[in-house]
Amino acid sequence: MNCRSLLACVLVALVLSACSWLPGGGRPARRPRPLPELKKIAVLPMDRSRVKPGEEHVTCSLSDTVVTAGDVSVEEAAAVTRVLRSQVHGDRRFLMVPVGQCVGFLNSLLEADVKASTLKLIRSFGRELGVDAVLYGKLYRFEQRIGGPYAVKRPASVALSLHLIRVSDGKILWSFTFDETQKPLSEDLFKAGFYRKAGMKWLSAEELASYGISKAIGELKRRLPST
Repeated sequence: MNCRSLLACVLVALVLSACSWLPGGGRPARRPRPLPELKKIAVLPMDRSRVKPGEEHVTCSLSDTVVTAGDVSVEEAAAVTRVLRSQVHGDRRFLMVPVGQCVGFLNSLLEADVKASTLKLIRSFGRELGVDAVLYGKLYRFEQRIGGPYAVKRPASVALSLHLIRVSDGKILWSFTFDETQKPLSEDLFKAGFYRKAGMKWLSAEELASYGISKAIGELKRRLPST
C-alpha cells in the first residue's frame, strides 16, 4: 500500500471514529432487550479448554460457536477468573462461588451421573446454591504475546465465552463470545474503539482478556433490571 492510500484509509477511520462521538452520528444504537429480574446470580470459576493433539477447532456446547482452542492451564483460568470477579465485585446480585466448592460439588454430581451434560450440571449446582441463575464461563485460548508493549513477534490471543443460565428451566438468557488476536491498527482500521480504550500498545493476554470480560459484563449489566 502506498503512502497516499494509507493516508486515505487513516482519514476514513478517523471520520468513522469521530461520527460515533458526534450527536446523531452513525446509526442510532439499538436498545438491548432487558433480561428478566434475577435476584441472585452465582458466578462460577472459569472452566478451561483441554484439547487433544490436532483438535484445534472446538464447538461450544452451549452456543454452537466454533473457536480455535488450546490447552489452558489451571493458573491461566484462575487469572481470568480473578478478572471476571473484579468486574462484578460489589454488585449484590452476584454470588462468587469458590473453586473448591465448585469442584467438589461437580465431582459428586459426576459420580452419580457420569453422562450428565454441562447444562444439567450447571442447573443442579444452581439449585444447590439456591440462586436464580448461573454465570458460566469457559476459557478456550490464552496465548501470551511474544515481545513487549511496543514491539512483538507474536501478539496476545484470547478466546472465551460467558453464558447466563436460568436455573428453573435451563434457558440460556444471555451469551457472549470474545475471540480476539490483537492486530495493529493499520491492519484493522475499524478497531479504533478498541485502541481508544486499550491504548496504542500491544496487550498481554491478561489485558486482552480483561478488555473482553469488561465488554461482556458491561453489556450484561445494561440488560439486567436496575436494582
